[in-house]
Amino acid sequence: MWRFMESKRPGVFVSTYEEGVKRVLEGDYAFLMESTMLDYAVQRDCNLTQIGGLLDSKGYGIATPKGSPWRDKISLAILELQEKGIIQILYDKWWKNTGDVCNRDDKNKESKANALGVENIGGVFVVLLCGLALAIVVAILEFCWNSRKNAQTDRVSKLI
Repeated sequence: MWRFMESKRPGVFVSTYEEGVKRVLEGDYAFLMESTMLDYAVQRDCNLTQIGGLLDSKGYGIATPKGSPWRDKISLAILELQEKGIIQILYDKWWKNTGDVCNRDDKNKESKANALGVENIGGVFVVLLCGLALAIVVAILEFCWNSRKNAQTDRVSKLI
């Protein structure tokens, strides 16, 4: 795959997110982005769409010097903000609830995947019902066969 990508002309590699997004918007180009930046870009440009799920998910951290008195205070503050839901509120405010946000309704999103309904999986029920009917017929035939065989064995044992 690397050789294929390296051999393409014009080149498939870009130096910045902006250049990658620009090439996507021009067409016939897919761009892999870091998840946070991708979410931010997709929320602001209605012509962009994320395809599939995330390849990888990473969190962010705040670095402090070893032994810093700020380490525990910052960690506790972040945990408190998470527990209270403030981090999610801030994420929604800055990523999703700005005036530039595309109104994306997941139910109205164009998708080639359909929800599974009876019409989509009805064949499974037909196969199951046919298998059940066949199993019942085989069970009845076996019961009759064994009953007849046992009756014959009982008659022979009574004659002896």
